[in-house]
Amino acid sequence: MTNTSDNALVELPLLVLRGIVVFPPSVVPMAVSRPAAIRLVDDAVTTGGRIAVSVQRENDPEQCYGIGASARVHRLVRLHDGTLRIALQAIERVAIERVTRREPYLHALVRSLPDHTDDPDITAHAQEARERARALLDALPPNEELRTQLESADDPRHLAALLASMFLVRASLAERQALLEIADVRERLVRLSALLTYELDILRSHLRM
Repeated sequence: MTNTSDNALVELPLLVLRGIVVFPPSVVPMAVSRPAAIRLVDDAVTTGGRIAVSVQRENDPEQCYGIGASARVHRLVRLHDGTLRIALQAIERVAIERVTRREPYLHALVRSLPDHTDDPDITAHAQEARERARALLDALPPNEELRTQLESADDPRHLAALLASMFLVRASLAERQALLEIADVRERLVRLSALLTYELDILRSHLRM
């Protein structure tokens, strides 16, 4: 298939997720249980090709959001009940233009949505978001693995994906999706700082009770 980096439309299998927003370039573990989704994943592993993923809308189970991600499937484990445990390696954001096939599973035309990382202030905003995340970790039980991931995420895009995936406990599905739809990584980090500050304020208020 054509690489989506040229912003051309390509057809990819579409995996609709429930309650999980995938942020490139993160790796996300998840369970797959629906028969059509299992077949999609099996085929993707066999071919080594990319898939598109998007989260199901809360108020309309028949629809998914128009912004998702392209991804590859890694570390597939099949359980005794037939369900799968997989790791999705998200590659880049994509716009899902339209569904082209529904059998044996969904396919859709998608196009690349590059992240914008050329803002001269992006490093300062990344540092601010990291500081918010450090403060949140300091208020929680020790989690050295997560702290190591936080300190090793040097690239602003990787940092934003880590924070959005692992640090937002109270953010709603709509808030997470809104983060994914922000093309400017500096703006995404600003929004993440605000959400992390809210998380920390709520946690501290609970600790004072």
